[in-house]
Amino acid sequence: MRLFISVLIMLLLPGLFGALAGTEDGSFCPTCPDWTNLDGWYRQKEAYSQSQLPPALRQTAEERTLEVKSVEKSYEVREIMADVEDLTGSVLIDSRSPEEYAGGHIPGARNIWWRSVRSGESINASALVEALRGNGVNTTDRIVVYGEESDASYLFWSLEYIGHRNISLLDGGVDAWLRTGKVLVRNSPSMPKSDYSGNINEDLLVKPEDLEDVIDGAQIIDTRESFADFGRSRIRGAIQIPVSTVIANGTVRDAASLESIFSGRGLDRGRLQIVYGDLPDASIMYYCLRLMGYRAALLDGDWKKAGAVVGNIR
Repeated sequence: MRLFISVLIMLLLPGLFGALAGTEDGSFCPTCPDWTNLDGWYRQKEAYSQSQLPPALRQTAEERTLEVKSVEKSYEVREIMADVEDLTGSVLIDSRSPEEYAGGHIPGARNIWWRSVRSGESINASALVEALRGNGVNTTDRIVVYGEESDASYLFWSLEYIGHRNISLLDGGVDAWLRTGKVLVRNSPSMPKSDYSGNINEDLLVKPEDLEDVIDGAQIIDTRESFADFGRSRIRGAIQIPVSTVIANGTVRDAASLESIFSGRGLDRGRLQIVYGDLPDASIMYYCLRLMGYRAALLDGDWKKAGAVVGNIR
């Protein structure tokens, strides 16, 4: 009898615990995030959670979609996102390279390449102020930046850093412009005179050498894509949120998705979020956090030089 019971237990254990673990038989594991496809894993986890409820409490995918649509969430700071039809009276700045700008740009746009406002590993605020003067931009102008997602986001952060108060990003960039049937031009606009002056906002930039002084009161966000790289070396206490999770098809994800991602990773609006990773990609995360009302700052520089706060995992 004991032999029979032992054999029975051995036969049942893999079925009972293997399905729960989700590793032995390939079934879903609700406690094992797939860092290579976090959005997909969250969707699977939601479906798994639904499947564990009694039938009377389960929702169909359609019911959940209708529920979400009935309580549509808006961006907390919607004014920093511009649409193609929302450009009247704005100064357009193309953040792409001079070659890309010359190949075709939105009519009236002026060109400030994001790389041209950097010196070495960090921003050159004086170079940005000079570029704005040279392009006839005034302190009171509403600026709309467009380009590649990361380029435009970095220039957006740079303009906020030097104290410009009215800036938006063109959602979708050049592609959004072209999708409406509008055309690009190659002629450069005439530049009015400008005496632009900046007013640096030090709270938006964290230098590697200063990180140790602020790290304990902040949440650190690592925006790199590779979980292996994150595992090998990262800033102490960092939370990994890859940039690819907050954009889709060249545009920022909707507010509900961003809120789900940020709240799901435990971000707290009452604390400072310091973003780092590969520039300019990391600035996309800065912009998305700003959209959702978080108090973000960018670590602009070589974060691996941050000394004792960088952990190397071997």
